Amino acid sequence: MADPRALPNIPALEPKFAAAEPNDGAVTREAPPSNVGELPLPYEPWRGTGFAPPPPAPHTTGSDVPAPLARPLEHARRPFEVSAALATFLPSCGSGSLDDRGCLTVGPGAGIELALLYRAHAFFAFGAEAAVSGFGDGAHGVLSKAGGGARFLGVAGRVYFADQGAWDPYLALTLGAGTLELRGTAPQARVATTGFGARVAGGLDYVLGSRLRVGPAASFSHWIAWSEQACASDICADAPAVYGRLLGFATLGLRVSGSFGDTL
Repeated sequence: MADPRALPNIPALEPKFAAAEPNDGAVTREAPPSNVGELPLPYEPWRGTGFAPPPPAPHTTGSDVPAPLARPLEHARRPFEVSAALATFLPSCGSGSLDDRGCLTVGPGAGIELALLYRAHAFFAFGAEAAVSGFGDGAHGVLSKAGGGARFLGVAGRVYFADQGAWDPYLALTLGAGTLELRGTAPQARVATTGFGARVAGGLDYVLGSRLRVGPAASFSHWIAWSEQACASDICADAPAVYGRLLGFATLGLRVSGSFGDTL
């Protein structure tokens, strides 16, 4: 609505002298006009029927342009990981209390590695890891257990070096326990070494999709034995190894990993 006309802020003067007698010759004074003392408005009243268009936007330079929106992560990681690897196991064998003749026939074997991890952060995960394998000997292949075998179970921690992208390299440390078995020694037919084990591993995964990764992996494990058992036929006794003992193993294989859960 248009602004109303402002009222005068100074009252009009009123006559203060009464009319004189006609015979005394006095002159009466007239009151000033009513608009005396009215101040001008500080603005012109708006009498339009609609709003005025907005003013044009000021010209902006490159530094005034707002930053673009953040892009989503490429191949974002997920919190739960299940992986399996088919690997070649290379035994590490050392001398017993007498010599290392039992190590002359043991050879590489094949086995599997399993891991269940929770990726609490894009760069760190922890969980459980297991490895089972057999070792060959000179007369049998790598898929046999003629030369012995290994079993290992532990708690793993893994550090990653990328939170996005197609490549996902990592390093891992596993602490646990297990048993290494060396067969074919004479006169001892079998020597089992049980103890604590530590495993250092590394790999490079390639992200095939949102939930699947595949890549090579390598590791090395070493045992600190708390007991040794020597067996001849079906008779076993706790005794130190005489003609050699397995100390650990190294692996080289191909790992396939599946990821689940919401993206990190």
